Amino acid sequence: MNMKKLTLTIMALVALVFVACEVEPAGEDLEAIAGKGKLKKEKINDDSEECVVDLFPSFSSVVNICVDAKGIDASGAYFDLTINDTELAGAYAAWCMDFEAALNAGQCFEGNAYSSYSVIPDSGIEQPENFDLINWIINQNFVGKASSGGELFTFGDVQYAMWVLIDNLAYDCNDCSNLNPWEINRAQEIIDAALLNGEGYEPGIGDLLGVVIIPTDNTVQSVIIGIPLECEQEPSLSCETAFARGSVGNTCFIGEGFNRWGWTIGPLADGTEESYEVYAAAGQCDVDKGILVGTVDVSYTDGDVSVIYNINDGYVATETHTYAGNDMFPTAKNGKETVAPGQYYIEEDLSGEIYVIAHAVVCTDGEDEQ
Repeated sequence: MNMKKLTLTIMALVALVFVACEVEPAGEDLEAIAGKGKLKKEKINDDSEECVVDLFPSFSSVVNICVDAKGIDASGAYFDLTINDTELAGAYAAWCMDFEAALNAGQCFEGNAYSSYSVIPDSGIEQPENFDLINWIINQNFVGKASSGGELFTFGDVQYAMWVLIDNLAYDCNDCSNLNPWEINRAQEIIDAALLNGEGYEPGIGDLLGVVIIPTDNTVQSVIIGIPLECEQEPSLSCETAFARGSVGNTCFIGEGFNRWGWTIGPLADGTEESYEVYAAAGQCDVDKGILVGTVDVSYTDGDVSVIYNINDGYVATETHTYAGNDMFPTAKNGKETVAPGQYYIEEDLSGEIYVIAHAVVCTDGEDEQ
């Protein structure tokens, strides 16, 4: 079978960059399913043909944003902001995704926009694997609804819950004056509901897709807005997440306390030269549900790791992420183990036995699926 080859030789540690939202972090992790992007098929009604919503649209490289209001002065969210150009031009309710940075009413800045289901660049967001939970919260319209205690949820309750889930705030907000009015029990009710109902959540037709805006100079907060998803005609191109699976010595993420599927391969000794199968859409690590889309060749010699992605005809790898290190899983910025592809890296000066995780987003034109 003919294959396309994508070669990666990686020898440097990926830098992890922190940016700062007016609250002091504490340090407790809530691990959830990592974000993923794909075209999602839906039916408007039983008599209609299938259409799709695109969970990872691309956006213009830079957008210009001004904050119109913040906190109690905003209309039911943490921020009211206006995007002044590009296809995203308009007024939005927005939420803070990085509580260590500052952003105030009247400030304007430039940023890059990303679907929250795609891989987000390193930006100070502690737990991007929880963007499914954030999308679920955005689509529940909590503000103004009654909590279990009878009080109405406020924008402060929602923002605090988001900080706990996405940015590792651990229940001891030292300066939450911009959230008032808010209450920890109401915020906890939102957190509990998101953990119960939001894992693996994907918005559908008429729902809001979370779009993350990362400031270009890292001087202000990263924010998330919601854009409505509309029914689109199904394109010929569809995409799925894919992982390499070892023939010997592979471990499913799920059995190690994570909620998403995928495999870590190893331990591998120095001198290893092996090829591993790559499966797409193999939920729960069940290859019978997945599609064999190619192989990954791994070479580990004298501390250097070389990775070659061999993608079968009819497919193309639009993204690849590789981890190699002495531990079974990479370590996130918060010091906890993670399987989120956006936080993969290759350790420097490798020696002894190592583990490898090879991830790709693989798209097909539908002609040569196996």
